[in-house]
Amino acid sequence: MTSRQWRWIIRIFYWLYILATAWFVQDAFSFLAFNTLLGYIPIELSFWLQHHSFRWSLVFWLVSLIWLLFYPNAPYLLTDFFHLALLHPYAPLTGLLRNSLPLWTHFLLLVGIGIITAAIAQVQAEHVLQQVSARLPGKGANWLPWLRLVLYTLTGIGIYIGRFLRLHTVYLLTPTLIWGPLSQMWSWHMMGFVVLMMGLQYLLWAVWQFSRQATN
Repeated sequence: MTSRQWRWIIRIFYWLYILATAWFVQDAFSFLAFNTLLGYIPIELSFWLQHHSFRWSLVFWLVSLIWLLFYPNAPYLLTDFFHLALLHPYAPLTGLLRNSLPLWTHFLLLVGIGIITAAIAQVQAEHVLQQVSARLPGKGANWLPWLRLVLYTLTGIGIYIGRFLRLHTVYLLTPTLIWGPLSQMWSWHMMGFVVLMMGLQYLLWAVWQFSRQATN
């Protein structure tokens, strides 16, 4: 199967998932459609960055900036796993997991899309970083480790902003409303959270690298 066919499979999967969850999930998990849409946008942008030749360098950097602003929404879906507590998975009398079909359906919808989105975004991020590295000054310079560090740091900050300040990328359209919370969020606890999210991303990267070597 060609890479183009895989891209269309991924697109169709996300379109169907977003439409299905927007239509059928109307309970406490109604956030699934919107959060998934935000997580899918950087994946789609990465397809464009990887497979389109940009006549003007400025367009490439503009699309890359938009990709960077939306990228934290992809691994952010992993933090949605905490919402599984809303399902009250444990039976009150026995303390055992409930054998409830709606419960496990929500589990699949939430955990499945989080893992899939984080994995695809992780792989595509490497392709984007390679494209960016190739356009940076210094022929033959290995920018990838530093670009990866910057990306994971900014992503950790982005996840913190979304998780605790309840601000997502669309709020960038109203900078006057978000400047105050952003300027006041810095603390050692915040930095500790960012480091943990960086570690999670490096772990995903290591798993991807291992899978690549195992299949070669």
